[in-house]
Amino acid sequence: MKSSILLVEDSPTDAAIMMAAFEGVGCSGHIQVVQDGVEAIDFLGQIGLNDEVGLPQLILLDLNLPRKSGHEVLYEIKGNPRWQGIPAIVLSSSSTFVDIAKSYQLHANAYITKPITLEEYELIAQRIHDFWLKTVKLPID
Repeated sequence: MKSSILLVEDSPTDAAIMMAAFEGVGCSGHIQVVQDGVEAIDFLGQIGLNDEVGLPQLILLDLNLPRKSGHEVLYEIKGNPRWQGIPAIVLSSSSTFVDIAKSYQLHANAYITKPITLEEYELIAQRIHDFWLKTVKLPID
């Protein structure tokens, strides 16, 4: 199965860097980018209506999103029996205890503070790819 990632990121620059980082580490998977929380929930809700699109294997979720925050999106994802098995990794510029604690209370699978350099992004992309897409067994495999 081809790896698929849903990247929920409102910054086109951050989204492009993350996509370049995955390409840089040889991740040949499909990355779908949506720019806000409402789009993320709508995207997931449409899956199943279109047979060619399956659920993503992984969700990378920014917290500071327009229209619906990352925490609100996380709450909806983990509260939906169809989506709750998808690993959701918060990828945020925030490193506050409150954001980290709330993310885990809402059942985030991991919390990563956004790096600064492309090299750091590539390191994170490599680790995410190796662990979440190659090593672990997911219910949606």
